[in-house]
Amino acid sequence: MNKSQKIKEIISLRQPLAQKLTIVEDNLNHLQITWHKLEDYRNQLQAKTQDDKVLGKLQEINFSDSKTKIQESLEKLSKLSSRFQRQTLNIGVVGRARQGKSRLLQSITGLGTGEIPDGNRQHCTGVRSTIHHNPHVETYGEVYFYTERSFLYEVIYPYYRALDLGQNPISIQDFANNPLPSLRLDDSENQAKYEHLKRYHVHFSQYSHLLKSPSPRNIRQDEIRQYVAQDDNNGERIYFNYLAVKEVKITCQFPNKEVGQIAVVDMPGLGDTGVGDERRMIQVLAEDIDFVLFVKKPNASGAYWEDVDVKLYDAVNTSLKDLPVKSWSFMVLNQTNKNSDYGDNSANCQDLIQSMTEKHINVSDCIIVNCANPEEVNEKILEKTLDYLSQNISQLDQKYVTAFYDQLGDLQSTIKGELQKAKETLNKVDSVESESTFDELFDNFWDNLTNDLTDLLEDLREKRNDQDDYFKEQVEKVFQECQKDETIFPSLEQIRKRKNSIIQGDYPSTYGTYINEIRTGLSRRFLNLDDGLKKSIEELKTEITNVLTNQCNLKGLSMEKGSKFLQEITDLIPDSCTTLKEGFTVMGNFELSYRGLIQYHIRENLDNLRQDNSPLPKGGKEQDVLDNLQELYKETIYLCKNALDNNFLRIPSQAAFAIVEEFVDLVLRSKDAQRQWRKFLLPYRADIWSDTFQILGDNTRLRQQWIQLIEETENINSSLLQ
Repeated sequence: MNKSQKIKEIISLRQPLAQKLTIVEDNLNHLQITWHKLEDYRNQLQAKTQDDKVLGKLQEINFSDSKTKIQESLEKLSKLSSRFQRQTLNIGVVGRARQGKSRLLQSITGLGTGEIPDGNRQHCTGVRSTIHHNPHVETYGEVYFYTERSFLYEVIYPYYRALDLGQNPISIQDFANNPLPSLRLDDSENQAKYEHLKRYHVHFSQYSHLLKSPSPRNIRQDEIRQYVAQDDNNGERIYFNYLAVKEVKITCQFPNKEVGQIAVVDMPGLGDTGVGDERRMIQVLAEDIDFVLFVKKPNASGAYWEDVDVKLYDAVNTSLKDLPVKSWSFMVLNQTNKNSDYGDNSANCQDLIQSMTEKHINVSDCIIVNCANPEEVNEKILEKTLDYLSQNISQLDQKYVTAFYDQLGDLQSTIKGELQKAKETLNKVDSVESESTFDELFDNFWDNLTNDLTDLLEDLREKRNDQDDYFKEQVEKVFQECQKDETIFPSLEQIRKRKNSIIQGDYPSTYGTYINEIRTGLSRRFLNLDDGLKKSIEELKTEITNVLTNQCNLKGLSMEKGSKFLQEITDLIPDSCTTLKEGFTVMGNFELSYRGLIQYHIRENLDNLRQDNSPLPKGGKEQDVLDNLQELYKETIYLCKNALDNNFLRIPSQAAFAIVEEFVDLVLRSKDAQRQWRKFLLPYRADIWSDTFQILGDNTRLRQQWIQLIEETENINSSLLQ
C-alpha cells in the first residue's frame, strides 16, 4: 500500500469515529436541554415552597458548574467532529516571520511567490492559506471574507481591548469615519500594535467593499497574491485586500503525486505584533490541524532559542490540552549554506537541537533541511511526515477521543451527584397534609364554586334580553363607517369611462355593474361584526375565569384569562373525569360568528341593492347613475340597521346565558360532578393551597413532575457514551 492509499485508509477509518461522535453530540445536546429544564423547575419550586428544609436542599443543587462543563464539552466535541469529518489530513506550518516558512510551503506544493509570498524585507503573508492537493485541476483559489460584523468582533475589538482604547466602535461606519482613540500605553510593543490598527483604519476605503462581498470568491492563480500578500514581488506594500480576508483556500497539484488527500496550512508569520494572531492560530490548530511543522532558521552568526520561540511552542501546545504537541509535531531547522545571503548555519542548527531540551521544546523529531530545496524538503520532511502520519495518526486520534471520553465520564459523575441531591429533597418532606385537611379545603372550594357560578348564571338570566354592549358598539361603528364612506361611489368621469369599456356600452348596464360592486363591498363591511361578537364571548369567559381564580383559588393552576385559562384547565383535567372535562371543553370552544348567526338576514336586506328596485329614468346619464346608486345605498343601510336593532342586539346576551347554563349543568349539576372535581384537584392541591400543602408532598403533581425530570435526566446521563 503506497502513502496515498494509506492516507485514504486513515481518513476512511475516521468516519466511524465521526459517526459515533454525532450520536454523543445528540445525547449531550439532549442532556443540556433536560439540565436546563431541571434547573428551571428547581427555581419554580424554590419560589413556591415555604419549607426551609426543602428550600435548603433545592439550593444545594449546583447547576451552574455542570452547565459550564456541558457547554465546554459541546465545543470540544464540535472540534473533534470537524477533525474526523474532514476529507484531508492537514499539516500546519508554524513559525515566526522570515524563518523560511513560505519557502518550505513552496517546496511542498510546487507553488511560487505569486501564491505563497516570501521576501527578505517585511512580512509578506497576511492571510491564512490552506493548500489542497488535487492532481486533476488547474490551480485556483477560494477567498473567504470577513463580514462587517465579524470584522469588528474578531479583528478590531481585540485591538481596543489589548490597547485599552476605551469603548469599541458601535458600527463599521463608526470605526471608519471617526479618528482612532489616542494610545495611552507608550511602550514599543503596544506602539507597534497601534500601528497595525492604524493600517486597518487608514486603508479602510481600499478594502471595505470586500466586507460586503459574498464568500467564497473564486479567483485565478494569477490573482491569489492580491488577496494573501501585503506587498508585491518587488516588496512594495500596495495590497490591502488581505485586511478583509479571513482565509484563502488554494487547490493545486503537488509535485509529489503520492501525497493523496493532504493539505498544508500556511499560518501568517507570528511576532508581527498583530493582535489576535496567536488566538486565531490556536483556534485553527485545535480545529483544522492534524500535524505541525515548526520552522526556525538559525542565524549563521549565532543562534539560540529566543523567548518568542518558546512562547510560540507553548501556544501550540495549549491548543490541544488533551494531546501534547510532542506527539504531533516536527521541528524543521532551515539550513543555509555559505553561498547564500544568510551564510552557513549548519553548526548552529546542531547547537539548537542540543539545547531544545533545556527550553522544554519537545517534538517527535527534529529535521535539518534547506527549505528552499524541493528535493530535500520532499525527502526529509514530506516523506517523513507522511510516514509518521500513516503509522501514528490513528493512535493519536484514539488518544484524543479517549481523553475526551474521560472528561465526559467526569461530567457524568458530577451530574449523577447533583441528581442524587435532587432526589434527597423528596426525603426531607414532613408531610402535614391529611385526608381530613384536603376534605375541609375542598368543601370550602365547593361551596364557593357552586354559589359564585350560580350567582353568575342568575345575573345572566336577568340580562338575557338586554342588548349586548360590545356587539351594539361594533354595530354602530360599522354603520358609521358605511355612512361616512364616499369612496364607495364612482365619480361622473369614472361612470362615463365604465360605460365606454363594457360590451353593452350603455348606462343601464353600467349602472348594473356598479350595483353589484357596491353590494359586494357593503357585504364585506358587515364581516367586522365578528369583532363585537368575539369580544362579547371572550368577556363572558373572563367572567368565568374570575370566579374560578379569585373566589375558587384556581389561579395556582393557570395565570391566563378567558379562553386560554379554560383551555389550560381542560388540558389538566384527566380523561376519566368525562363530564367535567366536557364542561370546560364546551365552554372553552364556544364562539358566536357573524356568518353563522347574522349573515343570512343581512343578505336578505342587501337584496334591496337591485337594479329593478330603482331603475334609471329613460335616457339617464352619468348623474342619474350616481343619484340612483346613492339612494339605493342609503335605503339598504337603513334596512340593515333596522333589522339588527330589532332582532339581533340581544342575541349575544341570550347565547351567553344559554352556554353558561350548560356549563353549570355539566360541572355542578351532573351525576358525580363533585367526585370528579375532587379527583381532579387532589394532585394539584399544593398548587391551589400552597400555604397548607408541601409542594413535594406525596402524590402532588409538582412532586411527580420533579421525579419525572430527574429520571429523564438520569437516563440521558447514563446513556451519554453508549
